[in-house]
Parts: sequence; structure tokens; C-alpha cells
Amino acid sequence: MKKRLLAIACAAAMVVTMFAGCNGGGESSTSSAAQESSGATSSAAEDSSAAGESSTAEESSEAAGGELSVSGDVEIEFFQQKREAVDSFQAVIDAFMEQNPNITVTQNVVPDASTVLMTRAASNDIPDVMMHWPTDSQFVQFAQQGRVKALDDTQALGNVMENYLDAVKFEDGHYYCIPFSGNFMGVFYDVDKFEEAGYEIPTTWDELITIAEDIKSKGEVAFVFPDKDAWTLSQLQSNILGKDRADSSEFYDQMDAGETTFQDDELTVQSWEKILQLHEYSQGDTLSLGYDQAISDFATGTGYMFPQGSWAAPSIEAANPDKNFDMFPMPNDSGDIQQPLGLDTGLCLGVNEHGEDAAIASEMFLNFISSAEGAQIYADLDHSPSCIEGVEADIPQGTGVVEILDEKGVLSMEVLPAGFEETKRSKIQQVLIDGDITSLLTTMTEDYMAAVESEAAQSAE
Repeated sequence: MKKRLLAIACAAAMVVTMFAGCNGGGESSTSSAAQESSGATSSAAEDSSAAGESSTAEESSEAAGGELSVSGDVEIEFFQQKREAVDSFQAVIDAFMEQNPNITVTQNVVPDASTVLMTRAASNDIPDVMMHWPTDSQFVQFAQQGRVKALDDTQALGNVMENYLDAVKFEDGHYYCIPFSGNFMGVFYDVDKFEEAGYEIPTTWDELITIAEDIKSKGEVAFVFPDKDAWTLSQLQSNILGKDRADSSEFYDQMDAGETTFQDDELTVQSWEKILQLHEYSQGDTLSLGYDQAISDFATGTGYMFPQGSWAAPSIEAANPDKNFDMFPMPNDSGDIQQPLGLDTGLCLGVNEHGEDAAIASEMFLNFISSAEGAQIYADLDHSPSCIEGVEADIPQGTGVVEILDEKGVLSMEVLPAGFEETKRSKIQQVLIDGDITSLLTTMTEDYMAAVESEAAQSAE
């Protein structure tokens, strides 16, 4: 994968295919725990299985991996890092295991997954199948170190839309992950509260602030922010900045060359100024509220708006199935916005010594989950854009964003220097305490350049 941003303007045909089905409007988990929590979603897997009951054994084998077969009973691990998607992935796992009763897939979701993976990599115990983020520096490092397999010849790779394949091809010409699902960010809002107050969907920043002012004047909460989890604050900044600059390739090239800084970049400064402005209309003491509690609060009636990514929708629904909510794009000053589309999840195969049958079973599972059948089960439950050919995504909470994606969508993938994002997240909460944007951005620039230099030194070794 190229070091710098890979941004591809979304072709209209791709967007239409992805959203053809759109309509209006830190616990650890293993396979058994996931199965217990998947009752609400098991019907999707059952429907899929029922539809395939008339299939021959040969057809089922083909759907699950073509000519691949294992010699006996085998168990493989699916290391899964997206906690919101436990139930969605478990439904796919259940469908796969029903077709392949001699293969047991254990979904493993743990706190601090990145650290766990680094520890396991050091002891050569990479999981059989992993859900990872294609732009994550750890995944890129694993690929460069030979800890994940090249997937060039797999059946799974042939199921991916061409636009996404272009985005995850490494500079060595190989593919090390299957792009599986996409995501986008915007602002979730309580439809009933908006309608009761007579608010129109804001299309500019001033319109958004006018609504927030009115909500505040009534003594109510306009925005719910879970700033206890620093990654949400980092995502909020990306949510705001991305509407003016979806493709940051030129900016980061200049950063790498030492030709600009975060504190000298007008759009970056403005994005942090807007973050502080939005917090004037928050629930207060945002640093004490975590992501999971924020979802519960918004789902059960706290606040009018919840700026977040599409990945949060299933969790909001689970917290309150009767919640009437939707999403609009985060506005900018002019109202003429771009809408970044990110790769949410990627699937890869680990390089380990778990045996030939485990390797074959892992590829069979990868082929199934990346098939139209498996990916459709996931998309129906996760409500996320799919990267797999033939899958229709049902995204009820994101109507306005989907419309913008169709017109001005940009597939945006940024691989930042290893360690920079983690360092950034460890420091950005301070700006909510002291409001010193210049100090924050100066520190971010120093940390970014240090990460660039460290990465260059490691590459030279």
C-alpha cells in the first residue's frame, strides 16, 4: 500500500451499487459470549440458511471455498477488533459453520486489541483470521513483516469491487487484506425532537450553530460528546475537516517535506476552533463520558445530536430499538461539502504454525465471509456500505449522507506514520481543558515529524 493517502473519487456506478437497498427515513468476547448476545441478529443468519437448504453439498462447498476442504474437525480463531460488529460477524460465522459443520470458528474480541496483537506477533502467535483496518499502521507493519498472507490468488479477492482493490494494493503489487465494509461520518440526530422543535436539517455551519443556540436557550443538550475516549475526539476533528478537504494527500506530502505544519494550516486550525465551539452546547463534563455510555444516553433521550460515524448506528439501535434517529452530513461554512468514505473493516489471514487444515479452513472462511452471501448477512445487520460485489446495503440512518456520497463522495484512506495517531490521542483532550489550540497543534507537528523520522530510520535498517 502506498504510504500517502489513497483517494479515489467514487464513481456514481459504485455508489449506486452500494446503496441500492437504502431507504429513508471494554468487555472481552469469545465465540460463546458472542453467540449469547446474537439472539436479536440470528434471524438473518437463519433466513440465509433457510434460503440455501435446497442447495447441494457441492454448491455449499463452492460457496464456502470452492475446491478447498479439510481432512477432519478443525477450529480456527477470528480475531475481531470492531466491538460494535460482534453480533453481525457472529451471524456470518453461524451461517458458515452450518455449511461446514467440521469447522469451528471462534470469534475473539478483547480489550486493547492492538496491544494484544503486538504481543502475540512477538511470540509468533498471529490469529488465523483477523479483522483489521487497512489504513492502520500496525496492519501495514504486519504486511511488510510477512505476518499476514498475500491474498492475490484467493477466491475472496475476486469478490471485491475494483475501486476498493485499487485502494489496498501495496507498492510490492500484492494484496494483504480484503476490503470488506466502508464507513462515513456525520451527525446523528433525534428525528422526533427535531420535528417537534420545527428544525430543518442544517446545511451550513451557521445553521447548525443557530439550532444549537436555540436548544441551549431551552436548557437542553444539543450535542452528546464521549470525550473520555480520545479516539472519538480525533474522529470528530476528521468529521469536520473532511467536509472541506476529503483528500489530504498534498497537505501530508508538504508535512513530510517540512513545508508546512498543523498550526500553519488554516483548515486544521478551523476544525479545532469548531470543536471548541460545538462543546459550548454539550452535556458538560464531556471528558467523563465514555463512548458506550454516550450511545446509551443518546439512544434513551439525552441530547438532540450525536456526531459520530456510521458504525455507531447498530449500537444505538440495540440500546433502544424504538429510537427514531437519522444522520445528516456535518456542515461546513459554505454548504458546499465533500463527503469522505472510509474503509471500515478489512479481513486478512495470519501467518502462523497452526497447521495445514487450519490454514485451509481459514481461507474457506475468508472466501465465505467475502462472498455475496456472507457479506449480505453482515450488511443487513451492520447497515454499512459493502465493498463486495452484488451486496445491497440497507442504511436507514444515513439518508442525507448517502445522497452527498453519490454526488461528491471520495474514498479516502490515510496511512499515517506509525505511532502518530496513538500519540495524538494521548494529548488532544488537553485542548478541551485549556482551549490552547496553538499549543496542541505545535505539539502535534513535533510528534508527527518525530514519527516520520522514526519510520524512515526503521526502513533504512
